[in-house]
Amino acid sequence: MSDSQEYTLRWRGRSSGPYPVAEINRMLDDHEIGMGHEIFYEDEWITLEEFLTNLRKAAAPPAPRSRTAIPTMALAPLAATVPDEKRSPVRIKVSMTPAVERTAGAKEGSPRYRLLFAFLAVLAGYSGAHNFYARQWLTGLLQLLLSVATYLMGFGIVAAWLWAMVEAVVVRHDGHGVDMI
Repeated sequence: MSDSQEYTLRWRGRSSGPYPVAEINRMLDDHEIGMGHEIFYEDEWITLEEFLTNLRKAAAPPAPRSRTAIPTMALAPLAATVPDEKRSPVRIKVSMTPAVERTAGAKEGSPRYRLLFAFLAVLAGYSGAHNFYARQWLTGLLQLLLSVATYLMGFGIVAAWLWAMVEAVVVRHDGHGVDMI
């Protein structure tokens, strides 16, 4: 692989680039992109992690062949029957789905309902119940702790409830980035 070849990156449906491999490495080092980004490589979109693995494999020296696995005499008759122009290394093409589609149904389960999210935010938003429902565990815990702290200080639960009202209107994705329906 030459460094002069450029690749297009994609994140959540938005494409950018093309970038050379050196620029992609720089963006990774600066945390501008992550290993979950997709890259267009060999006529398909694969994750950046898979792409870098392929680059490492291509740059690695070939492993020495073991002579004990297959006797060379057994291969001689087969090699003689295949013309030289038809001999090529075996290539297997595996169709890869984008990382978002692969994980959407596997580990997250069913999509969350936005109406139920808003209903929970209005009724019990001070406790963070709507965020727990939307798989946003840390935000839900912070709202619960804010409610307890402001209640114990004598201010009530107004701050956490206002926070929940804003989230009921603004939040459109759950904790895994899946759109709520």
